[in-house]
Amino acid sequence: MSVLNHWHPALPSKKLRKKPQSVKICGHEMVLFRDSTGKVASLDDMCAHRRMRLSKGKVIGDQIQCPYHGWTFKSCGAGESPGTPKLHACAPSFETTESQGLIWVRNRGSQSHFPDMPSEPWFLLGTLDHTAPAPLDTTMDNFCEIEHTGTTHAIFGYQLDRMHEVDVKFEWTDDSVTVRNHGPGKPLPWWANQLLMVRKNMLFFDHWTTYFSPCYSIYDHWFEDPATGKKAWVAWKLYIFFTPVDEDNTRVTTLIYGKSDWWILGKDGGLLTFKSLLNSRISHEIDLDVTILGDLADKRPNVDGMKLSRFDRVLGLNRERVARVYYGKPELSTLRSA
Repeated sequence: MSVLNHWHPALPSKKLRKKPQSVKICGHEMVLFRDSTGKVASLDDMCAHRRMRLSKGKVIGDQIQCPYHGWTFKSCGAGESPGTPKLHACAPSFETTESQGLIWVRNRGSQSHFPDMPSEPWFLLGTLDHTAPAPLDTTMDNFCEIEHTGTTHAIFGYQLDRMHEVDVKFEWTDDSVTVRNHGPGKPLPWWANQLLMVRKNMLFFDHWTTYFSPCYSIYDHWFEDPATGKKAWVAWKLYIFFTPVDEDNTRVTTLIYGKSDWWILGKDGGLLTFKSLLNSRISHEIDLDVTILGDLADKRPNVDGMKLSRFDRVLGLNRERVARVYYGKPELSTLRSA
């Protein structure tokens, strides 16, 4: 199965306006543009004539025009030459859709399933876009274990001196891996305690499931009283998609959802009022992940020679499914061409 048969988030919708935009997935360069109706099209970012980048051109009506010799291409890839009208060409095209404030692409004719997204009582609070300077497997390693939060993160995760108290469990199927963690969370700023209604001695729960077509994890976060089992009034859910840009970089696309029991503040429980604050804090935490990945001495995906802890079992579980489900190979540890 080609990697591009999976749906991938390629670009936030708000970043594609009148000008074409270039994106790269698994080393494959594409151009995105909107036709006269606003519908998104995607082609190879290379003119079939003389290999000019189409993303450097402009949109005329429903076609994108190459800036080199003026050849034009429709959303289906059909191209024409202004200098030789009877000469036709075709640029490879991709299927596109817009959902959750993102533009998604995949190969035409693919039958892959589009990821299921949450509905009420969950509300979409924001979309974040980061690029991690590390390969796909290495990037997923960071986001799929909780041990690093004691030192890497500012307010998210677990206390380093109590990390030994964190309970971690693993579950898996042929095409998914679930990790369940709970333990004493890091102390929160006063405003976060008030917003989330976190009380003293509450435990932090961080459960996630990772899927591999495309590669993404769904994280459920909440605080809970260990004595009563009562949860804090606000919980949040992150959908984080891991898209290989090339062998050395991975796009990290985050969808932030929240739900609140503050019904007196409206259907969204007042969360939309604070979404800018929540987005900025979560974006900062992901910035810290990106920074730590950039500082790794060895970013190769293989784990040979590593001394792994009880939190790291997920590394092997993920790698087997990345190779088999995402790349369609029984054994694959490095990025291959799409």
